[in-house]
Amino acid sequence: MNDLVELILTLSDCLDGVSLRSLIYAVADVYARSHLGEVDENKLLEIIAQNLAGFLGVTPSEAKRIVEAGILCAGTYAKEVSMSLPTGSIGDEKAPTLAHLVNKHVPVDATPRVKLNVIKRLGLPAEAIEEFKNKISARGEGLISVKSAVRGIKRYYPNASIADIDMIRTATSITRKSIQGKAISDDDFYLHEYTYVIDKPVYVALDVSGSMKEYMGRATKLRVAKAVIARYLRQMASLRGSVSLVLFNVNADFLWTPHPAHRYLREMLEILRYVYAMGGTELASALELLHYYGARGDVVIISDGRTSDSEKVLQLSRRFKRIHVVATEKSQLLRQIAKITGGKYRELTLTVDLLSLHM
Repeated sequence: MNDLVELILTLSDCLDGVSLRSLIYAVADVYARSHLGEVDENKLLEIIAQNLAGFLGVTPSEAKRIVEAGILCAGTYAKEVSMSLPTGSIGDEKAPTLAHLVNKHVPVDATPRVKLNVIKRLGLPAEAIEEFKNKISARGEGLISVKSAVRGIKRYYPNASIADIDMIRTATSITRKSIQGKAISDDDFYLHEYTYVIDKPVYVALDVSGSMKEYMGRATKLRVAKAVIARYLRQMASLRGSVSLVLFNVNADFLWTPHPAHRYLREMLEILRYVYAMGGTELASALELLHYYGARGDVVIISDGRTSDSEKVLQLSRRFKRIHVVATEKSQLLRQIAKITGGKYRELTLTVDLLSLHM
């Protein structure tokens, strides 16, 4: 690992102005892969190139040539490499996600608490998550059946909804006042005080392919997505809902299966800090996994939509009752998925509210 750090520092000096953060992510990638097998010199160069491709605005193969030249500190490498091709999907390279690493050691349906303990034993690097907090204000019957349970009674207040009035208690109070010949006031109207719960599990599928390390503004796509998911978990905890998180690149697996967010919120938020991006992209893998486990509706996909088989993705989408999509970049494919299933389409920002997708 010390040799790897020295190599990264050399590259930072030779490739003047290159993203040091991307190089740090490369260290994390190599460390994660080491748990599944040996990383030879060629694989090491490929990993670094994948991390730098988005920053340089080239394909991974071109980025690899730049890295090779950078190691030799060849001052003319930039002029020799064509910069004309846009960065696409990282391709079909298989790479372990955090979910794959964890599920090697525990059952896929283990609780987030158990999985967090495994992650800590693996010693993987974590990053802070910057959340933009929203108030939870949704009430009523949404697409995920937000149920309102009465937890108490309170006095009337101006502009309260007539639907919230406790008719029996209010009628009793007004009748008593009428018999006594007293004037009726606002204090004679009683309102239900609700607590809100969600009675169906929600499945979130997060793209963790190499292209999610590209920057949107000052943060990577992945970091913004994790911040949005963190806020969503807090909202679901308040609504006592169950949430599942699937990670996918070329392959997909559950980071955790549906568990009550209010019971495991601390563990879920901490696990998010360890999620990293690497490898190719195949959105179909996530849809196949979710369909196999019976998730037909209430699925949220966060991805840039760069996948190797768009037609297969569209065919699989038709098996679902509803898929909501949050795109990390404009994507006609992702827009089609939402339209086909009657879901909603949003583009990722730090303030996007995932809970509003269900309302």
